[in-house]
Amino acid sequence: MSRRSIVSLAVLLLGCGGDVEKIRSRDLAEASLALETNLAAIQRRDAEAYLAHYLDSPDLVIASADSLRRGFLFFSEARRADPTWPDALETGPPTMVWLAPGVVWAGFQFTAVIGRDTTRGVSERIFVKTKDGWKITITGSMEQ
Repeated sequence: MSRRSIVSLAVLLLGCGGDVEKIRSRDLAEASLALETNLAAIQRRDAEAYLAHYLDSPDLVIASADSLRRGFLFFSEARRADPTWPDALETGPPTMVWLAPGVVWAGFQFTAVIGRDTTRGVSERIFVKTKDGWKITITGSMEQ
């Protein structure tokens, strides 16, 4: 993080005054709920509910061990075209980190079973608060 970014963040947080902890707690609770409903949509195999959690923007970032892509249109078309969903998905307790007002990082371990294949790894998402609620702006996973 650049020095200018650190100074800007410090000024922003100072401007929040005594409400920083209140904002932090609220943001973490709201982003945690957004993560829960995102994972529930996977469990239900509900593509539209799942996609509703993502930022509908060319700036959406999808990262994996072998690719880095951008854009909601690409992401949503790929999800709608793929009928494959986990037969079982187990997730560990998430680690939630408040980065700034309206920005929360979430990471968790997962085990997904699709047919005879079992995948384990770590998934992470960055949530941003928008006028339409909390949206995932960066998502990634790394298989172990």
